[in-house]
Amino acid sequence: MKQMKTVLMGCMLLVSLAGCGEKSKLEGTVVDGKAQPLAGVRVVAKNVKSGSEQYEATTAADGKFQFAKIDAAADYELIPYLGNKAKGRSFTFKTAPKGQTMILPQVLPVLFAPTKDGLLVRNTISGVLWVRDASKCGAMDWNAAMALPKNFNYAGFSDWRLPTKDELRALTAFAKGKPGGAKPFETLNDELFTNVRPDFYWTDNDKGENKEFAWAINMATGEVSDDQKTIKHQVILVRSEK
Repeated sequence: MKQMKTVLMGCMLLVSLAGCGEKSKLEGTVVDGKAQPLAGVRVVAKNVKSGSEQYEATTAADGKFQFAKIDAAADYELIPYLGNKAKGRSFTFKTAPKGQTMILPQVLPVLFAPTKDGLLVRNTISGVLWVRDASKCGAMDWNAAMALPKNFNYAGFSDWRLPTKDELRALTAFAKGKPGGAKPFETLNDELFTNVRPDFYWTDNDKGENKEFAWAINMATGEVSDDQKTIKHQVILVRSEK
């Protein structure tokens, strides 16, 4: 089966660097995939050469952050952090020469961000909310998984459902796109979710032509499989923001 190519948009970091002597001033704005500002994002600027010279700033309600002084004409890595461990992908750039100003637009794929209460993870483009604890629901057969949301009240919401095949594939594609060769469940546990197991997770899509089978996705490999509905797989629930 051909896998659909998932285009992961991210958050846009708009940076301006104003030279001042041997230091530069760095200002930027972090927005999500819908061009809305992201508040409370911890942005770290790390000197690539020294590795030890590091600056931190936090975005305000309007998504803006500022570094008052940063080395001019130096290679820096910018890393956005969401929560204690969750972070978007970093990028490296060279600051402006002293006395000069540079505007550096750059896309940072902060596609998923934890909610303030830490219970959920939001897709910043689609608005789909995921239960952050990926083992909270446990393992069960497909019919039980489809019935589970009817009695599931969590984080103040009761309109939960199983993720679609495309939603779960987008999540594993995001995780597989990270550098370092980590497996999807390892990346997700390290950066966004908790207790993601290296097992298959059910989607809400049955096979269509064969109603005894439904689609599941392996969080260890990203493999998509059509399995008998009587098999017990892990369950994670999502909801769509209105």
